[in-house]
Amino acid sequence: MKLRQIQYFLMVVETGNFTEAAEELYISQSSVSKQIIALEKELGFRLIDRRRRRIALTRAGEAFQQHARAMNDAYLAMMADLGVYKTTPSLAILSLPFIAQYGITDYLAQFRRVYPHLDVTLEEREPVAIFRALKNHSHDLAFTRDHYLDKAMYDDLIIARDRFLVAVCKKHHLANRAAISLNELAGENFVFPGKSSRLDQLVLDACLRAGFEPRVIYTSLRTESILGQVASNSGVSLIMQNLFEHSRHRNVVGIPLDETISSNVVLIWLKDKKLSGATRTFLDFVKTHVIQ
Repeated sequence: MKLRQIQYFLMVVETGNFTEAAEELYISQSSVSKQIIALEKELGFRLIDRRRRRIALTRAGEAFQQHARAMNDAYLAMMADLGVYKTTPSLAILSLPFIAQYGITDYLAQFRRVYPHLDVTLEEREPVAIFRALKNHSHDLAFTRDHYLDKAMYDDLIIARDRFLVAVCKKHHLANRAAISLNELAGENFVFPGKSSRLDQLVLDACLRAGFEPRVIYTSLRTESILGQVASNSGVSLIMQNLFEHSRHRNVVGIPLDETISSNVVLIWLKDKKLSGATRTFLDFVKTHVIQ
């Protein structure tokens, strides 16, 4: 029995199907299936009832799940405790796809110059994958947004403060306004940020509080694509000021909102995790060189 097989099994249980599990693990669905089948053959019984759209555990699978979680938790705890003895100190960091817009690439480059002996890796992931990786102790830190962050589970440092403004085409009837109240946009078409940005729910909740449900005509993860749609006067968008400034479009204007709707970029880590020396060094660097 291999640890990888146990972890694949637990991911299938968590996501509810093989396709989503494969996406979260960044491998093919066939690879996940083969490993689960091999695990079942070794155990001598089926773990998963595959006759339904979303998988269901057999009775044996339910019993095995408890042992699988215990084995995986023990492995993760061991790796976290023994990390301080690594010959080459390492630091694994995750981030939402906004590192350039908020200067994170520059911070990391500066850190690597000051501490060249540390092995630092950075990987962009979606929000769900970021929090799962931190919980599994496979990564040490993550750059994400603070709205809806579980403060009971994570500690954080604010890297950059940001707030929404309204992006409209220069030909739009509101383009010359000094400020706009959110409820004035009730009849507009909206260009929405994608779910992976962690901003879509924030925009939706803000609109609902203003008394309307936005009519979404286009969704994108790329700021440039959002501004391109706005520039065509197809719709308006709520966009973070820093993102707007970084990706300005000559046919789009940004107008402040009367309401303050903020979303700060933060560096987070698990409260209950024993921090490695490399992690503490990076946090000290951020406190000294990044936070104003």
